[in-house]
Amino acid sequence: MGVDFTIAVPTHDRRETALLAVRSVLAQTRQAARVIVLCDGCSDGTAEAVRALGDARVTALDLPKGPGYSYACRDRALETDSEVVLWLADDDLLLPDHLERIGAFWDTGAFDLVQTGSVQVAPDDSLSWVHNDWSVPSLRRRLEGVNSNPMASISVRRSLVLDVGGWDGTLPRSADWDLWKRMLAAGARSVASPEPTHLYFKGTGRVQAWEERIAQNSAWLERLGDPARLAQLRIELRRVRDALEAETRDRVDEAWRCADDNTAWARRTEAERDHAWQRVAELDAALADARTVLEQRDTRVQELELRVAGAETEAARLGSRLARIEQGRWWRLRAQLLPLARRLGLARG
Repeated sequence: MGVDFTIAVPTHDRRETALLAVRSVLAQTRQAARVIVLCDGCSDGTAEAVRALGDARVTALDLPKGPGYSYACRDRALETDSEVVLWLADDDLLLPDHLERIGAFWDTGAFDLVQTGSVQVAPDDSLSWVHNDWSVPSLRRRLEGVNSNPMASISVRRSLVLDVGGWDGTLPRSADWDLWKRMLAAGARSVASPEPTHLYFKGTGRVQAWEERIAQNSAWLERLGDPARLAQLRIELRRVRDALEAETRDRVDEAWRCADDNTAWARRTEAERDHAWQRVAELDAALADARTVLEQRDTRVQELELRVAGAETEAARLGSRLARIEQGRWWRLRAQLLPLARRLGLARG
């Protein structure tokens, strides 16, 4: 026997779409153990309409209106003993095999958080893929900056939700995003089912009259209940998924091409850098040689200056000596010539 599921549907005065969401749960090929409709201050008879479905698995909790989106009331779904909990928005629908497909992962006991593919349905019924697989590290890191996974596409292990503190009722919005991040940070083992089994009708900012929204959701639920139209829908949903995957592959290929171009440029730049560094090294060596030559020249100049100074000193000494010699020679010559001059009458005395 596999794990059992509790599915909670938080709602505020959206009786008609909330009932459609509950009906999509009751039509599952693998049944949920409990379906809890969390009536957040509903004044439109939502609780009574849910109880009128007459299904023992379905409970409506008539709660006082909480602030904002009343995230704190969503912890009431954790009071059950189901192993896995999923919160379904009151304007979303599940394909009939949603629990069957994610249940195959839960039954292994290897995961704490199981995702499924989601397809957003626009007011004109056009479809677009809204899903990131958090088991892929790069996509898990993206969760830090943006949450592109609708609340109902995530099912979680109840015990881990309790361990991380449950929903943060103080947040004005995006408390589901906050919860997923805390669970992953706590080490939640995640996996994603490749099949899109959740139809996401964006509630906030949906420019569409209420009656039109009811009619659109009703038509889609009817389509889910028709085997032939459901089979065709599965083809369409896979086509949406495959188109996005093809686009993603193209983007990845383009990224790789850019990376290759950048790598080639980097290699050229690296070669130019290496050549520049080699040239710098050569210039440094030449400069060192020049400095050595200059130092040797300066040493030689200093030696020559010392020799010149010594020669000048020696020359001065010799000049002085020569002067003394020349002076001595003159007096000796005078002494020899003076007697002769007297004899010749050329000298007096």
